[in-house]
Amino acid sequence: MRTPEAARAFVARRLPGFEPTGARPLHGGNLNYVWRVAGREGSVVVKHAPPFIARAPEIPLDPSRLAFEARALEAFGDGGALAALAREAVRPPRLLAFDADALVMEDVGEAPDLGAWLRSSSRTPHAAREAGRTLGAFVGSLHRTTFGDERLAAGFRNRAIQKSRLDVQYRAVAEMCGKGGAPDAPALGATAVALGEALLAPGRCLLMGDLWPASILVTPEGMRLIDWEFAHFGRPLQDVAHLAAHLWMHARRAPDAARADAARTLLRAFLEAYRRALGPTRAPLFDADELRGCAIHFACEILVRTTGPFRDGYLYDDLPSGAPAIREAVAVAAEHLRHPDRVDTFATLRP
Repeated sequence: MRTPEAARAFVARRLPGFEPTGARPLHGGNLNYVWRVAGREGSVVVKHAPPFIARAPEIPLDPSRLAFEARALEAFGDGGALAALAREAVRPPRLLAFDADALVMEDVGEAPDLGAWLRSSSRTPHAAREAGRTLGAFVGSLHRTTFGDERLAAGFRNRAIQKSRLDVQYRAVAEMCGKGGAPDAPALGATAVALGEALLAPGRCLLMGDLWPASILVTPEGMRLIDWEFAHFGRPLQDVAHLAAHLWMHARRAPDAARADAARTLLRAFLEAYRRALGPTRAPLFDADELRGCAIHFACEILVRTTGPFRDGYLYDDLPSGAPAIREAVAVAAEHLRHPDRVDTFATLRP
C-alpha cells in the first residue's frame, strides 16, 4: 500500500460508512508507510507495514509488527484490558479497522511531536514538567498494571522485534563505538550484545516499545502515543531508557539554554512520576539488574542515533563524524556501557 489510491481503496473497503475523498502521505516515522485519508466528515490514518524499514529498505523487519500495534490499540479501547489507563490527557489513538495488510486508526490531527514541542521558543519549564509528569504516570501505570499478567504475556510475545533490535542495534555497538573512537569498542559491544540476548527472554510487563519523541504527539486535548508496533511483554528498561536517551540528546542539541533546560526538566519529571506510579511494584520491576540494563540501553540508543544507521534525519545528522558533539555523545554512551552500575542517570529509580 504505497499509493494514495491504494490507501483510499483500503479505507473504503474496511470502513463502509466512510467516503474517502483524498489521501496524502504522513512523514516523520521510519518504519512504515502512513497515509491521512480524508472523507466528507473528517479523516482517518492508515498504516501499512512492509517487510523492511520503510526509510531503510535494506534492513528487514517483520511485518507482523502491525498485528501487535492493533492488539495494543484494541486493549486501550472501550472494553479492553487497558481501557482504564486511556485518558484524554494521554492515550493511544483509537483503532478503527485492521487486517494483515494495514490498520486504520483515529486521526488525532496536525500536532507537533514531543521533540518539536520541546524546540518551540515558547516552551516553559512548567509545561515541560507537567508533560513529564503526565508521561511518567502513564508509563508507570502501564508497567505496574500489566506486571506479571500471563494473558498479556502470551498475547504480546513480540520476539521478532526484539531479534531485529538485537541484530540492528545491540550487535552494531562495537562498530559504532569504534567509529566514535572508543578504544575498548569490542568490550563495550559485548556488553550491549549480552543485554540484547537477555531481552529475548520472557519479560515482566507490557511495554509501549518505541517510546521516543516522534511517537508522542502533543495535541490541544492531550498527548497521543502512536506507533505501538514494538509493543511487547518485556523489560521496563526499554521504555524508560529509550525516552531518557532521546531527551538527553534533545538537551545537548537544543538551540539555547532554555530549551535544553526544558528537555532536562521533562526527563526529571518523567522519572519521578514513573517511580511514584510503580508503587509497590517498583522493587520487583526495577531491581539492580534493571537499572544496569537502563544504562546500557541508554547508551545503545544514543549510539544508533549519532554514529549508527538511524542518524539520518535526526538531531546529529548535520555534523561531521568527528564533531565535538558526536565525540561527547559517544563518550557518554561508552561510560554508560563501561560502568552501568555507577552512572547516575537513573538514580531516581534506585531502591
